[in-house]
Amino acid sequence: MVNIGIILVGLVAGFGSAFLGIGGGVIIVPSLVVFFSLDIKKAIGTSLSAIVPAALVGVIVHYLIEPSNIFFGVAFIVIIGAAIGAKLGAITASRVHVRLLTLLFAVLLLFVALKQGGLLPGDRFLSAVKAQNPSPYYFVLGIFAGFSSALFGIGGGVLIVPALSILFSFGMHQAIPTSLTVIVPTTLFGAFFHYQEGNIDLEVLKFLIPGTIAGAVAGAIFSNWASAEVLKYIFTVVLAIFSIKLFTNVFFQKREEP
Repeated sequence: MVNIGIILVGLVAGFGSAFLGIGGGVIIVPSLVVFFSLDIKKAIGTSLSAIVPAALVGVIVHYLIEPSNIFFGVAFIVIIGAAIGAKLGAITASRVHVRLLTLLFAVLLLFVALKQGGLLPGDRFLSAVKAQNPSPYYFVLGIFAGFSSALFGIGGGVLIVPALSILFSFGMHQAIPTSLTVIVPTTLFGAFFHYQEGNIDLEVLKFLIPGTIAGAVAGAIFSNWASAEVLKYIFTVVLAIFSIKLFTNVFFQKREEP
């Protein structure tokens, strides 16, 4: 039987992936946990597997529309660090308590939303970072992105997009497709490691992938039409909403945990 609900989640996630450069896991993971009662570890592994084709399609469409927006050199450095971080994240995800993992995920989303919205301090430090040779920082960013990708199933884009925008002064139209370029191999690494840990639900995955691919095509097109300020505003709001929802899930709902 076709699960329309999961297909719709994939469609929205695919659109968000290519539209905001965040991979789509920020939508898939909490949706599978909150609305379909999937264990968060299964949700993370399944999310990463669905993000791979969505991110790839998003990169292709972005490149066809405006190839100069993708900084492949920067993406390559970030990817090297991400390969290391993804392995560490997948191992950690299989050994952390489910409730704690959900809480950490919610905290991460809230922090990034507040920072991207300009509500957190630290600009003096960021200015110092901008003055340095950025290559080592791209590598460190990759480690954190890969770690968060495999640990939280988010593709790493929730860190890459604001980091490129805030730390390295990328415009949103450049940060988004560059982030997606990193997300393709990053999520592939994470999905492989989660497959080894048995954290992928193939029944859910077969409904997610068609939706994510269709959504990614539309998201990449609309992303290039929208203004940078609109993209930043939507990015902030989406992260804040899902962070609040997961906090509610952790503190006010009782769930069985393995």
